[in-house]
Amino acid sequence: MVELLWALTHGHRVVLRGEPPLASASVAAESAAVAEARTRPIDFSLLYFGSDSEATSDDRYRLLLDGAKFADRNGFTAVWTPERHFHRFGGLYPNPSVMAAAVAAITERVQVRAGSVVLPLHDPLRVAEEWSVVDNLSAGRAGISLASGWHANDFALAPDNFEKRKQLMMDGLAEVRQLWSGEKVLRRNGVGADVEVGVFPRPVQPELPVWLTSAKHPETFRMAGEAGTGVLTHLLGHNLEELAEKIALYRESWREYGHGPGDGHVAVMVHTFVGQDLDEVRELVREPMSRYLETSFDLIASLGATTGSAEDFKALSPKELRELVDRAFDRFFATASLLGTPEVCADMVDRMKAAGVDEVACLIDFGVDEKAALEALPQLTTVREISEERRHAALADDEEPIAEQLREQEVTHLQCTPSLARALLADREARAELPRLSRLLVGGEALPTDLAGELADAVGGTVHNMYGPTEAAVWATTSRIRPGGGPVSIGRPLANVRAYVVDRDDRLCPAGVPGELLLGGDGVVRGYLNRTEVTAERFQPDPFGQKPGARVYRTGDLARWTAGGGLEFLGRLDDQVKLHGHRIELGEIETALGEHAGVRSAVAVIRGSGAEQRIVGYYVPESGQRATGAELRSFLATRLPAYMVPGAFHAIDAIPLTPNKKVDRRALPDLSDARPESTTEYAPPTNATERLVTDVWREVLGVDRVGVDDSFFELGGNSLLVVVARARLLEQRDNGLSLVDMFRYPSARALAEALDRKPAEGADEAVGAGVARGTARRAAPRRPGRAGV
Repeated sequence: MVELLWALTHGHRVVLRGEPPLASASVAAESAAVAEARTRPIDFSLLYFGSDSEATSDDRYRLLLDGAKFADRNGFTAVWTPERHFHRFGGLYPNPSVMAAAVAAITERVQVRAGSVVLPLHDPLRVAEEWSVVDNLSAGRAGISLASGWHANDFALAPDNFEKRKQLMMDGLAEVRQLWSGEKVLRRNGVGADVEVGVFPRPVQPELPVWLTSAKHPETFRMAGEAGTGVLTHLLGHNLEELAEKIALYRESWREYGHGPGDGHVAVMVHTFVGQDLDEVRELVREPMSRYLETSFDLIASLGATTGSAEDFKALSPKELRELVDRAFDRFFATASLLGTPEVCADMVDRMKAAGVDEVACLIDFGVDEKAALEALPQLTTVREISEERRHAALADDEEPIAEQLREQEVTHLQCTPSLARALLADREARAELPRLSRLLVGGEALPTDLAGELADAVGGTVHNMYGPTEAAVWATTSRIRPGGGPVSIGRPLANVRAYVVDRDDRLCPAGVPGELLLGGDGVVRGYLNRTEVTAERFQPDPFGQKPGARVYRTGDLARWTAGGGLEFLGRLDDQVKLHGHRIELGEIETALGEHAGVRSAVAVIRGSGAEQRIVGYYVPESGQRATGAELRSFLATRLPAYMVPGAFHAIDAIPLTPNKKVDRRALPDLSDARPESTTEYAPPTNATERLVTDVWREVLGVDRVGVDDSFFELGGNSLLVVVARARLLEQRDNGLSLVDMFRYPSARALAEALDRKPAEGADEAVGAGVARGTARRAAPRRPGRAGV
């Protein structure tokens, strides 16, 4: 942010662009619908439906009340409580208005909702009256989802209503709305006279927020759209694909009957427990979730493990029933829940967004120890934060292409990484805007000599190579790049920065002698928060400074002074690298890869240069358990950020070692041109367009052969290489191929077919925005003056 402060205080208007994760195979494998859906906001709420047998007798409602307080403090949207009678399953919640009144009394912001009120069991007058009280207690935060009911025993309260329950629900909805608006309804009093009665106290909200609860039947979704209510559903009776179809039916019905604004609201209940380790979460929730499933035979049936009635399940032996529950649990854990790490759960939220879901109602009381359930709630906020970060990144993708933004914002100063700069050169429209720049600042990773010369020739103003770690106020040295090529240096220290090159004994190195680069000056920070040992190692007293208490930061970078007084960057002293602006510890990747059961040992390296740099993983397979590249990539996607997942994996017989038994990365075989391990069998191109695509991919990705069924991203592609590949395809076939097309058709065959079709009008170029640095925010309306990106 320091460089932004400088720009703003010097009269510049700043345009910031977002940076989504580089497109690893796990990201690229998402459908276009998931990628597009990430731009949609989604609400997070807590929902309760626990079994009374799981509650402690001395404090049955601790999880409800403490969870509600947490939700209220941490920005959750709502707290939902159900209605269930005469059964341990859900037995803690026989009256949602009573539960809602308790929640309303201890919260200030979170909405208080019934999920659900079984309307055929009650007089609508009583429902409107009770929830008007809740609305007053909560200062206008009440809402209800109405259900027709499905458990016959519940109708002991109103046995004559069971057969006509769905019609009674819809009739009752109309009457509840009528009463809420202040109208009166006709009733017979105690002496047999017809009287008009209304609701007191008057509700706070002019309209009562209403949903209809649906287990899985499409007709209920259609009815909700017709009535202009929301929908509350779950993932126990249908999968996400089936749910998406029903949500589409709901939206269609909503629009057909002229409701608005908006297109309705769909909330989905999901069983939720979030932790740091996927395997630990699985084992922690297995028994309580299995007990939860056993208490409701219809849940097991709806999960697709088998079919049959409750009596069929009761006839099973304990062993058979347990096998059935185990199968149901495995499917449920993987496809119908928020059970896992924050990243895994955020992926599930993305898929729910793609299905059209507006709110995740997180069921947390399914039998996990209440202390553990409450302690896990902060991890659920992390899921929400990840989802929101992805949304902002996707919104940045939806901005106009960077070339258009450079032109429209009249940008004069641009700051980016060398990798992005190379991608801009590869894009014809972006390159055409570079002569307009007064300044181009590149930094965040090493600047290759060839790229430096090309940028200096392309930019109308000056190009500056910037160097500096965050620990030393971002930029510490700078060097102007001259046209015509020549050696690239990181230049001289900026004002108030001191730079030293020292040997192993911390003695100053003369010009031309490599050593570690130390940075001192007013911009050096005091250390790392709560990391005493690392602070002591990296931040040390300045042995050459004049100020008492001055400190230096050990960068870990290898550098040397040139004869002209500048600094030359030579690489890293340790295993830390920078890739596309991200600081990466290769050892962290190796540790995560080594945790796979099919891997005995592993090494990660960086191959390529500039935008074509990528991480390559080498591994020695465990005897008899060799994993495929796709399996390893999927495994790492749950443990590492997307930009740290290797783009290619190669199995080798042994890890090469130095004489002192350290890993010798330089001795690893250079398999850059080798076809990465994949589950896809090689299929050669069959026509001219397929040959064009595979030839371009081979050149850009640096692999020896590309099949038509190969995925660009599984072969090591990323967002930056997408730009390069598209530019080279357009050189051969200028037909409006968009960057979105590159993501939408990740296989060579699919992309070739798209190239052969007539291009759609208004092809979306927005994905190109995803390669820029910064925060997903748009600038203020254009006004005269200079602008920087």
